[in-house]
Amino acid sequence: MSGRQHITSAHTTVSQCFVVTVAGVLDTVSYRELRDTLIKLAVEEPRALVVDIDSLEVGNSAALSVFSAASLRISEWPNLPLLLVATNPVRRGELDASTVRRFVRVYDSATSAIAALDEAPPRRRSVMRYPPVAASSHLARKFVRTTTEQWHIGHLAQDAACIASELVENAFRHADTEFEVRLELRRGLLTVAVRDGVTTPAVLRQRADGLPDGYGLHIVADLSRSWGCMPDVRGGKVVWAVLASAPDWFTRHPAWPTP
Repeated sequence: MSGRQHITSAHTTVSQCFVVTVAGVLDTVSYRELRDTLIKLAVEEPRALVVDIDSLEVGNSAALSVFSAASLRISEWPNLPLLLVATNPVRRGELDASTVRRFVRVYDSATSAIAALDEAPPRRRSVMRYPPVAASSHLARKFVRTTTEQWHIGHLAQDAACIASELVENAFRHADTEFEVRLELRRGLLTVAVRDGVTTPAVLRQRADGLPDGYGLHIVADLSRSWGCMPDVRGGKVVWAVLASAPDWFTRHPAWPTP
């Protein structure tokens, strides 16, 4: 990290969890830096993030809300817990005086935090990488249909393929880098995620007349129960969508071409 930043961090892997040690000064300036660091680590999909804050100096107590903010952000996807470790009496006192403990559990060691975790739910995951060419959209749809059939969730194939196609085409148009399509099935929910090498976030856009500026991400938003965009620790970003159980795009827009 550069010298102008207040926060340093390092992590190790223990029992499939990332144990993250943070140090430096947490204040309103370094808040975003720490939040983004934690979110980027979560995108790698460990079992949990266990964050040791004993070496952290709190310059502004309001900035402790970074942990509840990060926990909320990763709760939808990748859907994993964030736990804090604090043995320093000053740190624990600051946490007790804040609202953070309403949202994030605090432990006296990484070992006790990991021991308190529920058994990790079964998860199926498959990843394919594609070059930034138009044919990749077709290949991604084929990958999604094949994988959903193998996982015996063929009833989600059309919606998942449509989401994958829109996310891939969005990456092709705006990123022009190699991209990765990731499918994950956990707790009965199917996630479609596309990683590209550009950090510019994916956002819904409207024209001046209020109509959508292209339907790509609007289709994704309508077909999914939730979707979002997160920075990736390797650089670039990941755009993800969790499929809804009863999407209604094709019911309300029957003329829309099926991918």
